[in-house]
Amino acid sequence: MNDLSDREERPERPAEVDGTAHLFHALRKQIKVLREAAGLSQKELAVRVNVSEDLIGAIERGVRIPQPDLLERADSVLGARGLLLVAIPEVKEALKKIRTRHPDWFRDYATAEAARDHG
Repeated sequence: MNDLSDREERPERPAEVDGTAHLFHALRKQIKVLREAAGLSQKELAVRVNVSEDLIGAIERGVRIPQPDLLERADSVLGARGLLLVAIPEVKEALKKIRTRHPDWFRDYATAEAARDHG
């Protein structure tokens, strides 16, 4: 699992039990498309929305969930004209349903890695 391509092209996983996977999958795609359309690199977007470049990359890969405050700032910076803002109520509701900030596929990976490291 050390192949870097695994991070970009992971196999499709079934939707999470709580039903949030599709929402966050769509948001990560929208953020990437909007960023590229604005002609910004991940680093440039990160600077403009006051987060780390790693966080932007993790959101676009589906490893981290975009928080409502980031969506607000990104909507403005990317000229999304409310596209990201309309998702905020659903994001807030979805965040209540999940126990961790990471998607299901990542929790499985993290559990396997921890078992490997301690076993």
